[in-house]
Amino acid sequence: MSKLKGTIYTVLGAVLFVAVWWIAAAVYDKELIFPTPFGALEELRTVLTKAWFWRGFALSAVRALFGFVAACLLAVLCAYAGKAVPAVRSVLAPVVGILRSLPTMSVILLLVLWVSDQFSPILVAGLVIFPVLYSGIDAALCAIPRELEETARLYAPSKTYRFRKVYLPLSAPAFLHVAGGAASLTLKLTVAAEVLAQTRNSLGLLMQQTRIYFRIGRLMAITVVVVAASLCIEFFVYLLRRAVDYNRD
Repeated sequence: MSKLKGTIYTVLGAVLFVAVWWIAAAVYDKELIFPTPFGALEELRTVLTKAWFWRGFALSAVRALFGFVAACLLAVLCAYAGKAVPAVRSVLAPVVGILRSLPTMSVILLLVLWVSDQFSPILVAGLVIFPVLYSGIDAALCAIPRELEETARLYAPSKTYRFRKVYLPLSAPAFLHVAGGAASLTLKLTVAAEVLAQTRNSLGLLMQQTRIYFRIGRLMAITVVVVAASLCIEFFVYLLRRAVDYNRD
């Protein structure tokens, strides 16, 4: 019953969004500047048939994936190093706090100036989501009961064994909980950085071109694709989290 209610609420939310879009487009009454949902849908149908769009989409997705994987690896290494050596955690605390407080736009603008247009979106996405992932893993590790840790130290044959059989399984659900939102945020950050860096063969550059040539319908169509891809990523991570929880049970 709860799943049915969730589905109904999702559909109602989508209908409300489209209705507000339609009303706003009708009030504005300028199709060139504010296309209707039908206009954007028609532009989306055209865009999806173009090879240049899929090339840009694929390369943007690859950049987002590289940024996310790099941030995940760094967050896992730092969190487990901090668990093993408390001094490391104390040193990382202000660093993570600073990274979390940095304005995203400042990070994008600076990295666009400092590194290449191909690498800056990866670095931007990784730096922004690293604090989110690290904090999630660190909180999960700190929540492990002390009694369980003592038992693991007594009976586990090695630190590697404790990592694989105790810390990793217990921290995985919390990590996956934040990973879904972080993964979708990575894609959006990557595209935003691509816009400013004018990265070749990217969704960001396509968006920039639609603004220059005043193709607002195409801009909305590409935006719909990014939103849909982000939702698919979150749903995939949700299914992965459910599978992990099922195996634990």
